[in-house]
Amino acid sequence: MQSESGKRTTVMIACTTNETVRVSDPAVYYETDVLHLIYHRGTDARAALYGSLVDEIKRRISEKRDTEIVLHDETVYRYNVMLRTVNDIIRSVRDEYGEFADIFVNISSGTPEYIAAAMCACMMNQGAVPFTVSVKEHTIPPEEYMRMTSVDGRIVGDAKSVNTPKMVETFAIDRPDEDLVRYLSFFSRLGDRPCTPSTLVDLLSSAEVWVYTPSRTSNPGRNSAWVACKRAVIDPLVAKGWLRPGRTKNRWQVTPTGRMVLDVFCDEDDDRDLMEVYETIRVSRENICCCMAAPRDRPDE
Repeated sequence: MQSESGKRTTVMIACTTNETVRVSDPAVYYETDVLHLIYHRGTDARAALYGSLVDEIKRRISEKRDTEIVLHDETVYRYNVMLRTVNDIIRSVRDEYGEFADIFVNISSGTPEYIAAAMCACMMNQGAVPFTVSVKEHTIPPEEYMRMTSVDGRIVGDAKSVNTPKMVETFAIDRPDEDLVRYLSFFSRLGDRPCTPSTLVDLLSSAEVWVYTPSRTSNPGRNSAWVACKRAVIDPLVAKGWLRPGRTKNRWQVTPTGRMVLDVFCDEDDDRDLMEVYETIRVSRENICCCMAAPRDRPDE
């Protein structure tokens, strides 16, 4: 049910196989109201271990705050099962709380299958926030760990033997439009500098990032170029949450999501070329602004 008071509910999704503090500490840090904890009860000798881990997570959280913990007993070593489980949890939270829920997804605990699936689920569900938490101190010193995970004097790690590899079925997640990424890279280079609409159109054109091509039906003039630029460049970036208005008029700011898009998808060679072009035209930007502000001289007739 949705909150009538407007009070937001903080929900966290996590998985555990051999972790406690990687789950409990973030739950306390985010002041979690509801924790959806995915684990596998198991039927072998490790069942007692899994149960003890869950009990310890409950105990640690209960010492700091009153958090509802919902357990999900699933096959944590199957990617498809984990993707379905995380998606179902996110959907159920949205159904129950609507827009009044903040969803945090722990991608540092649990199996590799869960971690990959959880990250994918966050990319498919806008508003689900993935987070990581690094280890500050290990329970087993390096020397002791090497001794415990060695066979015949050679370190082999946690696993002594493995099963046959299984292919993971995937589905396509479209890459961002290359033109939009290039537009975003331009705004990243622009920074928080103020830039009038006419100057912005000139800069985009000079850098050959976006060039205004008037149509037969468009009205001549700079306003038409700005309207076309806003529709083709700015509006799509804002709609995707990659760009937002800056602190004052005529400023634009790349969002954290936009920064991530650039980190992952921006072509380094294109970005380097764009940076060189931009630095060249940036020096003359004030002159461009002055020229735009001053009346243009008519050519001699």
